[in-house]
Amino acid sequence: MTRQRRPVLPARIRRSAQLRPFGERNFRYLWSGFAVSLLGDGMMFVALPWLVLSLNDSTTALAAIGVVMAVSALPAALLAGIWVNRYGARRVMLAGDMLRAVVLASIGLLGLTDSLTTWYLYVGLAVFSAAEAVFVPAFNTMVQSLVPAEHLVGANSVDQVIRPLMWRLIGPALGGAVVARSSADWVFVADSLTFVASFGFLLKVRAEREPVQREPRSLLVESLDGFRYVWRHKWLLYAFAAGAVTVICVMGPWNVLVPFILHGDVAHGAETYGLVLAVGGVGQIIGALVVGGRSLDRRSLLWLYLAWGGMAGGLAGFAFDASLVPALIGSFVINAALAISAVLWGALLQSAVSRAYVARMFGIDWALSQVLVPISYSLTGAFAGMTSTGTTLLVAAVGGLICVPAVLVVRQARRIPEMRNP
Repeated sequence: MTRQRRPVLPARIRRSAQLRPFGERNFRYLWSGFAVSLLGDGMMFVALPWLVLSLNDSTTALAAIGVVMAVSALPAALLAGIWVNRYGARRVMLAGDMLRAVVLASIGLLGLTDSLTTWYLYVGLAVFSAAEAVFVPAFNTMVQSLVPAEHLVGANSVDQVIRPLMWRLIGPALGGAVVARSSADWVFVADSLTFVASFGFLLKVRAEREPVQREPRSLLVESLDGFRYVWRHKWLLYAFAAGAVTVICVMGPWNVLVPFILHGDVAHGAETYGLVLAVGGVGQIIGALVVGGRSLDRRSLLWLYLAWGGMAGGLAGFAFDASLVPALIGSFVINAALAISAVLWGALLQSAVSRAYVARMFGIDWALSQVLVPISYSLTGAFAGMTSTGTTLLVAAVGGLICVPAVLVVRQARRIPEMRNP
């Protein structure tokens, strides 16, 4: 008599839309490694400013870090999809993990021996950012190959639950404690170990599709081919455009003006802003849990645009009343809508884009974010300087609320292909 193998997960968990993908052994290994590395990154990004300022006590040095990391990530993200198709997502991710582990370990150990220089830190963080820009599109492609199509929405919602927990809550708290009790250098060493752990979990992932076999072409030709695919599929073109408008209208105004206004109010301070960020993290988790129970269909594109519009709408209340309660409400709405849009957008790319182009679409998406976020910050600062913070928030909210839903008037923007991956 043959013994039946008992399910790894309890029945209640297997029925949950968000947790159902964890019934797949390879998905559990994939996310175990990624969750650990997110925890380490949450620690590192708290320690990074302290490390930079210990080497060069100037705001210019601190600002240069963001520029260096954004510039290095851009070409890497555009090439990520090509490398995934050539070598496979798992190999690309393994290389990204090992490269980041080596870079972070070298920075931490050089810092502990008082041998770290500013130029080496810049070069190391540039390599780190490029490796991350390659890893993320490969990770999203790997999810598509490990999870059945009907579970993709739930699988993508996992990211919007675990990321804020590890990267915004637990990781920063641990990182701050380590910096306070020892030094920022030890945080970099610890973060390098999280990527070693992620590497180990990835080695256990076995079920992956073979790399897409195509006639070898130059990197430039294949990169341009990805943009031509977007141009041929108008729903993608309009979605990228609407997403770009959302980033410009929301990211800069919210992340620049809210802390600026709260900092200038004697009744509020860093603790108040921390509360605003914490409420945003809760909103992100709730948004992911809500959307994770949905199945993907043609209406998902409509919900995606509504979520992007909701992010812009979250600015409106704070534009009229720059006090704590509107800030808390806005933080919750913006982050909940952000989670919903991220889950749906990822699932749509995994389900409605040809397999040969999935990684390239995620790479283009990552590259656009690296370009548009600094632009949004710059425009916010310039416009607020010419007018006022309230006017800037209001213009950004109205612009997003009008422009993003208006895209749906275009018939081609609503015509999404079948949910399949040929």
